[in-house]
Amino acid sequence: MKRLLAGACLLVLGSLLAPALAQTAIRVRPAAVPAPTPVATAAPADAATIQPDYRAELEKARAKNRQLRSENESLRAQLAQWTIKGGSLVHAYCETATLSASTAGARNDCAATGYTCEPVSGLCRTSATDGSQCAVGRTWCVYGNRCVASAGECKP
Repeated sequence: MKRLLAGACLLVLGSLLAPALAQTAIRVRPAAVPAPTPVATAAPADAATIQPDYRAELEKARAKNRQLRSENESLRAQLAQWTIKGGSLVHAYCETATLSASTAGARNDCAATGYTCEPVSGLCRTSATDGSQCAVGRTWCVYGNRCVASAGECKP
């Protein structure tokens, strides 16, 4: 019975002291735990996911190559039209001192008419201002500024 009485006393004492202890007790709030930050992980790189990207890049490069080849052919055709005889980009030049040539492949022997090739225009001269403009074997004639085969042809 002593035991029962001691237990009852403890119960009564606990019920009386509980409100007093609750008022004086230090209330501790649990520390806020930060939410876990999601970790960025790379997608697993397997051959099936990488392969389509390389194939797409390869196809882009092939398409660009086809376009450039087509453009190249078009430009070659345009250049061929410009550089044929009579084309707008045909240029004359002096292949030798007495041979006029053009970028279209035509040639003209200036010595046949007695003159040399004129380096600025690339054409055969048709008159001369001194003996250096006459072909080998020809003489400059002051009358008419021309190149003649012999001095006897040089008359006023």
